[in-house]
Amino acid sequence: MALPKRYFEDYVALFPPGFQPFLAAKLAYKKTLESEKRLKIPPRIWLAFLTPPVPEAEEYVPQKCKRVWQLKTAMLKILPHPKEFLAVRDPLHRSSEAVTLALLETLYDLNEQKVLLDEKTYHVWLDVANHFGLWKLRYMLEDAIFKTFDPENFALFESVVQKQMFIDQHLILSIRGILKDALKYAGIKDFSIENRIKNIYGVYNKVAVKNKSINDIYDIHGFRILTSSEKDCRKVVEVLHRLWRHFPERYKDYIAKPKENGYQSVHTVLNCLEGKLIEFQVRTYEMDHIAASGPANHAEYKKAAGVTASS
Repeated sequence: MALPKRYFEDYVALFPPGFQPFLAAKLAYKKTLESEKRLKIPPRIWLAFLTPPVPEAEEYVPQKCKRVWQLKTAMLKILPHPKEFLAVRDPLHRSSEAVTLALLETLYDLNEQKVLLDEKTYHVWLDVANHFGLWKLRYMLEDAIFKTFDPENFALFESVVQKQMFIDQHLILSIRGILKDALKYAGIKDFSIENRIKNIYGVYNKVAVKNKSINDIYDIHGFRILTSSEKDCRKVVEVLHRLWRHFPERYKDYIAKPKENGYQSVHTVLNCLEGKLIEFQVRTYEMDHIAASGPANHAEYKKAAGVTASS
């Protein structure tokens, strides 16, 4: 069922005036995260995110939303203990909601320049995000940690990525145009081409830690092609390999053999225009939602929550 237009605003309005400045900031951050259309977080998790983290807030939570309060209190208990979740093998485990909420809260705090955990614990949360297939939140958290604990290097590598993107913008437009025409000619009717930018920490890790040149990072930016079916994914890969030379050793088929956390996609690196090495990711729209938000959250999101904030 579709949510009412002011669903989350109505929920926030249930709390006393003293909470409102804090909740307004969280609502604004929620909208910032959701500007990334691929991030699909279930309504129940967003409601818990917007619930004040103090005992007196419980009396203002509607009866129908009591599970939201339980989720909030569970998250507050687990926040300092991320290692507990690395032993959970099934990404559809019920603890996935608490993990997602913990990552959202951690991102918000770092965005507000509140350091509540030691750096080592933040890095364990990265491992947990990866374990549960929460790729989008993992990359965002990597950059937030990098910016918080090493601001000088973050600023340096952020400028490097932005400069490289500016230099390559004509190539990106040309490749997109060629690819769009080729996919249409191949009879693929429903597809989307997105330019994917590597996170700042990922670039830093390869340049400073793995001692690579910026020119050797083939996935500093790349393309993600989304289709409506696995069959069309295969067609897209065929088109890509006809257009430009690919590297078999860098070809990874996670559709045929998904990762343990549920991630599915085909990755292939191509020698494109002007000899530029670029990585392409090909997957269905549903696989993309799972890649962005995790298998459990995607399944819950599709159900559409049955709680009502105004109850």
